[in-house]
Amino acid sequence: MKISKGYAGAGIAAVIAVLAAVPLVASGYHLALGISLLYFTVLATAWALFSGPTHYIALATAAFFGIGAYTTAVLPDLLPIPLILLIAAVVGVLIALVVGLSTLRLSGIYFVIFSFGLSELIRQIVTWYEVNIHGSVGRYIFAETTSEGIYWRLLALSVAVLCVGWLIRHSRLGLAVRVIGQDETVARHCGIDTTRAKLALFAISAAFMTVTGAIMAPRWTYIDPAIAFNPMISFEVVIMALFGGAGALFGPLMGAVPLVLLFELLIGTFPNYFSILLGLVFVLIVYALPQGVFGLLAARVPSFGRAASATGMSALAEAIFGWVWPRAARREGAGDAPVLHVSGLRKSFGGLVAVDNLSFELKRGEILGLIGPNGSGKTTALNLISGAILPDSGDIRLDGRPIARLPAHRVAQRGVARTFQLVRVLGASTCLENVIAGLAFHSEALWGEAADARARELLSRVGLGDKADMPASQFTYIDQKRLELARALALDPDVLLLDEWLAGLNPSELQVGIALVKMLRDEGLTIIIVEHMMDAIRSLCDRCVVMNTGAKIAEGSPAIVLADRQVIRAYLGDADD
Repeated sequence: MKISKGYAGAGIAAVIAVLAAVPLVASGYHLALGISLLYFTVLATAWALFSGPTHYIALATAAFFGIGAYTTAVLPDLLPIPLILLIAAVVGVLIALVVGLSTLRLSGIYFVIFSFGLSELIRQIVTWYEVNIHGSVGRYIFAETTSEGIYWRLLALSVAVLCVGWLIRHSRLGLAVRVIGQDETVARHCGIDTTRAKLALFAISAAFMTVTGAIMAPRWTYIDPAIAFNPMISFEVVIMALFGGAGALFGPLMGAVPLVLLFELLIGTFPNYFSILLGLVFVLIVYALPQGVFGLLAARVPSFGRAASATGMSALAEAIFGWVWPRAARREGAGDAPVLHVSGLRKSFGGLVAVDNLSFELKRGEILGLIGPNGSGKTTALNLISGAILPDSGDIRLDGRPIARLPAHRVAQRGVARTFQLVRVLGASTCLENVIAGLAFHSEALWGEAADARARELLSRVGLGDKADMPASQFTYIDQKRLELARALALDPDVLLLDEWLAGLNPSELQVGIALVKMLRDEGLTIIIVEHMMDAIRSLCDRCVVMNTGAKIAEGSPAIVLADRQVIRAYLGDADD
């Protein structure tokens, strides 16, 4: 393995050396083509850093590219080029942070529309400033540089963006955005601050795009808003990344090289129809290669693109990107005090009151059954406790600390883990990666070899030890339930919320599920379980809280509450007793 890694490193160094020598032998046309290949490689790879794992389709490339170009144009000619590029990167990051804070809560078509509109908005602002303040349409750039210098800077930037991409993929930041891309709700309940993760990666992506624009600006000598903020750049970059495979590190490179050559041919041969042909290329890529060239090769050759173990790289990546995840504090409960205290909890959706003045306490080490007919508000109560939704009023305290107004990731970090009424596993990830997602972001976060070993222990604990490397999408229903439970246990929870975890199981699977919950109870885990099967409630629960139309109607041992006339009436209706 060491020998192969050494050969790989030598091979990469040789390729970089050959590329660096291109300006020494290339003609003007071929040097210009090399510059185009490099700057589209940087833009496409930078776009894929954010959009590849998160699946947020951003069309703001032209905005950041243009900002970089204008940064070079407006700065004094006497500034050294490295300082200009640094200033451009800072400007790009600052704008990305401002824009990201206000837009990254959007998703789907709304984010696409806004990101595209951002380019046009900035173009209009710059145009107004140039015409009304600067007194001209555009600017001349007299930076002392050459085509060779531009080529070498772009080559260095290409190497940098690929190195940063490699490090991100081996860091918790990379894991976080991969989880976000598969299921953002699961990400939040794994303790991932989704806003922080998306914002950090959006800013890193924007920095590379902005610096690319700053490097390219002197090549034009004269720029105006139409040149700098050309929206076609955004679409071309998306097409290149998707064609090569936005989910793979080298996918955008595999897309940029052939498509730059194709676009060069189309512009030269059909200049008046380029936009139409570009649209056709995009449609063909989406329908024929939804996972890109890289995905097609990986599907046909299972070993292709498989990530190698990189423990040392993980440590380096964590040292660089660990600042994204401040350590969350957790306080241990004391003595016989309730681990969870819920009082006066209320939540309505329009005119429907889903939870109405709900109050109860949960003792450490007990299993509390939260039962009631369909629509009684049980899952809404779990959503309130886990931070998935905020209450209209009331209080929730975990080990004496208020959590009612905390977002889901903070609640998870404090020690509340959950499963879902409809099982949610990360189907594109392996069983092991699903559990590591729960280990990597709570108060005692694990990463690297320690996380791998702990994840395998948890999988063995729920009976999946021999399936650690299988994709979760290949699991049976009961195994998906077990995997979801293992991921919740990875948070080392003070309180575990099981939302109809036994539902949908056949009789033999049900016995396995009940035995597993009993094992957790015997280990001292504190659990709230929502369940409709009364046999399971009787065998598992120490106490029950019964809800109907959002309100608590009974509380006590299973035998007492299940014999209560009001509870029977809630389940069976107003039939004669």
